[in-house]
Amino acid sequence: MATEEDTSCADPAASRLRVLLFEDDQVCREIDPDSLFAHASVPDHRLLWVNANVADGLPQELAALGANVQRLDPDAGGTFGLVIEGDWTYLHLRALNWHDEKQPTQTFVAMGIGPNVVATVHRGHIDFIAGVLGNEADQMRIGMLEATSFAMGLLDRMLTDYLDARDAFESSLDRIELLILRRARPGYLAELQSLRHKASKLRRHLAAQRDLFDALGRPDFDPRLSDSAQRHCRAVSLRYGHVVSVIESARELVNGSFDLYTSRSSESTNQAMHTLTVVTVAMGLAATIAGVLGMNFQAHLFDAGERGFEIASGLIALLVVGSGAWALWRLKMWGR
Repeated sequence: MATEEDTSCADPAASRLRVLLFEDDQVCREIDPDSLFAHASVPDHRLLWVNANVADGLPQELAALGANVQRLDPDAGGTFGLVIEGDWTYLHLRALNWHDEKQPTQTFVAMGIGPNVVATVHRGHIDFIAGVLGNEADQMRIGMLEATSFAMGLLDRMLTDYLDARDAFESSLDRIELLILRRARPGYLAELQSLRHKASKLRRHLAAQRDLFDALGRPDFDPRLSDSAQRHCRAVSLRYGHVVSVIESARELVNGSFDLYTSRSSESTNQAMHTLTVVTVAMGLAATIAGVLGMNFQAHLFDAGERGFEIASGLIALLVVGSGAWALWRLKMWGR
């Protein structure tokens, strides 16, 4: 039964330390961080999630749960990103923040998995954690889950953020391609270069975590885990491989858009050369007519007087004006 210190799990207000307790098939309740020591020993069929958003330092309250607080430093993940120490497993992740940024950025997250306890420590906003705390926690009934299984669920949500970023990336690329099909303007090339840079950043952020996710899928990751928890670890490892493939395909999409831009630019150049050729021929024909009429030969043609001059001038003007009007029409068609 909830006590006076309990509050709604879906409270969106940011706090330095949030403690959520999940019991059996019941909705979660939020625990006052000051009473964390009283919940240090979490029995089976209960799950405790502690999320710490700290600007600096480390949340020493986590020591009451038996965690090595120094291992939960998000800025000290090392290369491998995985440490098993006693009953605790420590993971160091690179979460993606992209919803409010023009460029995708990574933020380090330290995750500790202990006996029926999951702790996450980070500095600043994390998209996937904020989504779980703000929108999903109040509907979760996960007290029966093992801590490792719940942690793998959080990792799965983190990978989903990469897929969401890729979807937004593809939407931007589709918009630019439609504009290129109308007319290949030089400004679109800069946008394609920016998207190519974003795709490379997403891939680098994921590739830096390859060792960690590969370790989760190996049978020697932690032999103490139950069969269910091991299946969840392998599933997340496989999901990571799928997400990497999807992100890598984003770079190929940009390369295809570059080819489209080059093709449309070449087509525009060919159209411009065709127009200039037609105009040049028309102007050359007009100059030829004027040159022939300027020859000093005695011929009946030159006895036409003013009427002949008017006819020749009209013909030359018709060629010049007609070719100019046709060229302007072509330019107008390109601008659509």
